[in-house]
Amino acid sequence: MINRGYVLSFLLALFGAIPVDADKKFPEWRGSNLEISAEWDASPIVAVGNVTNVTEYGQQEVDHLPWPMSPDVHRLFWCEGDFHAVAVVKGEMRLLNEKYLWGSGMRGCKLSYGSRSGLARLQTRVWFLREEGEFLRPTFDGGTHGFLGLYTPWSSGPNLPPRERLGVLLLTPGANADSLRDYAQYLWSVGDIACELLGKSACAERIRALAALGDAGLKTAACGYLKAQQGESCSSQ
Repeated sequence: MINRGYVLSFLLALFGAIPVDADKKFPEWRGSNLEISAEWDASPIVAVGNVTNVTEYGQQEVDHLPWPMSPDVHRLFWCEGDFHAVAVVKGEMRLLNEKYLWGSGMRGCKLSYGSRSGLARLQTRVWFLREEGEFLRPTFDGGTHGFLGLYTPWSSGPNLPPRERLGVLLLTPGANADSLRDYAQYLWSVGDIACELLGKSACAERIRALAALGDAGLKTAACGYLKAQQGESCSSQ
């Protein structure tokens, strides 16, 4: 005799009414809505690298996930991939190659939801990370940037130690934006990170150089940053 309860359970699992991975253990989903510099501060590890071999890890039925996840989301799609670190610029990693695990409210195992053409231009990805159990995890699964991207390949950066190399790249307009005007709006997002990596004096010198590039908007942003964040002056006229 066919067990009707078994058949019903099988069909419900097949069509998504109950979780296929009900017996699987999942980590706690974490969300936030921080700016890039605040996410840097909250991240125990920041590393340059790439994630490959992305696959589904499992599905989890959930309820009342923390903000900023929509209250309408009742299923998480967990994904994993191989994280290959090129350089560690903050904290320490146990291994340079670890399993990276994250959860999303949408199917597809996407590492980012920007436009395909925009993501394809990013030659360097700097990831905000933490280690949890056997996995490398994003600092936050949703609501923030999983990584910041640069248009310049890491290998083409200045011949400096990793921390200083990233600091210089963050203060290089062409590595971050299509124009000086666009970079002027971005400077405040990464200025604090760059200054932590380079040190106050070297950072201030580079920001003054930005102010001298001839773009009025960038000059105003650079001088405003120096005055507000470092208590130093430079003419924005």
